[in-house]
Formats: sequence, structure tokens, C-alpha cells
Amino acid sequence: MRAAVLSAGAWSRSSHLPALVADPRVDLVAVSSPAAEQVGEIAAEFGVPRAETDWRTALAETEPEIVVVSSPPVAHEEQVVAALEAGAHVLVEKPFALESGAARRMHEAAVSADRALLIGFGWSAAPAFVTARRLVEEGEIGELEHLMNHLAVNTRALLGGATDGGWGGTAASTPSTYTDRRVSGGGAAAVSMSHQLGLVSWITGERFDDVTAMLYPQRADIELHVVAAASFSSCAGSAALSCASTHPYLARPQWHLAMYGSAGQLWVDSVRDEVRLVRADGTVVDLPPEQSSGVYDAGAPTKALIECAFGAPAPEGMASELGLHVVETTDALYRSAEVGGPVQVGAVG
Repeated sequence: MRAAVLSAGAWSRSSHLPALVADPRVDLVAVSSPAAEQVGEIAAEFGVPRAETDWRTALAETEPEIVVVSSPPVAHEEQVVAALEAGAHVLVEKPFALESGAARRMHEAAVSADRALLIGFGWSAAPAFVTARRLVEEGEIGELEHLMNHLAVNTRALLGGATDGGWGGTAASTPSTYTDRRVSGGGAAAVSMSHQLGLVSWITGERFDDVTAMLYPQRADIELHVVAAASFSSCAGSAALSCASTHPYLARPQWHLAMYGSAGQLWVDSVRDEVRLVRADGTVVDLPPEQSSGVYDAGAPTKALIECAFGAPAPEGMASELGLHVVETTDALYRSAEVGGPVQVGAVG
């Protein structure tokens, strides 16, 4: 399968490109970036024959069957739709879109082209969260009554235009990718909480119905912290979600997930690599290490895209339908912060 990476930058260099070149079934034929010097360096580093400053040229002249779109969110729709219409299976980074209209059009383009469109929600491949999803499906939680999820990521400096904390290796991200709302879609809610919204929805099998949110700093273009209360569309349960941007340090993201239901409760701690199930009768089950690791595989979405190109179904935790719901929820979250009250998901945009 021929593959191309459009608008490659620091993150592609440390995640997408290594995963593509590591698979012997994939022929990496092109890479693009508007930065001529950078794209030349990337092509040389990964042995890519075509290095283009115009992504359209890379797409049209190499006819890839696998495309990774790694541009800032403002450019996603044009590149994703073009790649899908050219017949490629596509992975696009998150945030999926600046607003739900663009997300819907990309999702519909994938359906129309009968091609996989994945979002970079790689946490759904982490063993701890795969285990959480399995336990929910097996009925260990029963009817969901309440969920709490907190995520803290070292994005404070990134959102201020400084270092990305080492995610991109020695390369640095372009500051406007994270500091200009017109380019990024927002701050912590768009950049980090999008992971949360997708992961919670995938684990529970639920969709968010309405959200009430507060941001810090209030009325800032780029917020650092988010707190939200939400209800689900098909159960009576509620959710309390918070997302914090910490100071830079190389510890991995901190996830704490607690679920409480009619049959039991579940606790996931990514820092301690811990998954604990407590059944209603008081039985405590600590899941083994191989099922409770909270380590993130940065190449997981790219690997999933490759499998889709070879006929595997799109994983639900990365699918564009979920990505659309996440953007709709993010739109509602930002509107809620503006109006100071609950907003229905899907009512904005």
C-alpha cells in the first residue's frame, strides 16, 4: 500500500512516520510540508522519495492508498475530503475540526467514498482503557449511574507558544498550531479534552446529551483548564469531567477514571497502571499488569489505519462518527461557557 503524510510536522515525525516505515506492507511514497527545509529533512530521515511543499501535488502525483493528515485543524477539511475522494483511507489528527459542520462534512465524505476515516484518538488502544471497555461490555458495571474522569497533560507551555514537552522529539511544533484559536479550534477543551470526550463515549457506549462547562481563564481565547458536567443520551447517568494543563515535565498524561453503576464500580489510574473492579457484593478484582497499563502508543492510530487499508473495520474508538460527536460536544461546551448554563449537544453549528 502506498502511503503519504500531508503537512508533516513534529508529531508526525515522532509517531506517524515511524509507524508507517516500520510496516513492510507499506511503501511511504510522499511527504508534504509548506516548510521546504523541514520537509526535505523529514524525507531524508525516513527515506521518502517525494518531498513536496504543496500537499495537492503529493496527493495527485503519487496516488496513495493511505493518507495521514497532520495539518492544523483549520486545514483538515480540505485535505481530508480531497484524500478521501482520491480513494485513500485517511487518518486525521485531533482536534478533528474547528466546528461541527466541518466534522460532519468529512464524516459524510468518508461514508460516500466508502473509505475509512480515523481520528487520532490513540488512547482507545491503551490496555487500561481496552480493559475498561471490556468490563462495561461484560456487564460488570451494570447500568451506569455516575462517571468521573480527570485528565492532566503538560500542555501549559504549548498553549502559550513554547515547548511541546518533548512529544515531537527534538522538533518543535509551530506555535500558532496551539495558540491561535482560528487555527487550533481552542485551548485545553479542543486539544486535550477531545481525547477525554472520545474515550469516555467509547468506553461507556454512550453519547453526551448536554453539557455545562466552565473555563479558566474565563473568556480567554486559549483556556488552560476545563470543568464540565454532562448527561448521557440513553441512560440516566451523569458525568463530571475535568481537564488541566500542567507545567512541562516528561511524566506521561495523568488519567483518573471512576465509574459507578448498579452492579459495581471501576477505577482506572494511568499513573499507577491500575485498573480495579469492585463488585456490588464487595469483591475486589485488581486486573493484571498487562491489562492495566496506561502507557500510550503514539503509533496506534497509524497502525489502525494500515489495518483498515487491508480490510479491517474502522475501530469504534477512532472512527469519524465518534469524532463528529466529540466536535459537537466541544462546540456545546464552548457555548455553555459563554452563556453560563447547559447546552444541548448537536444544537450548535
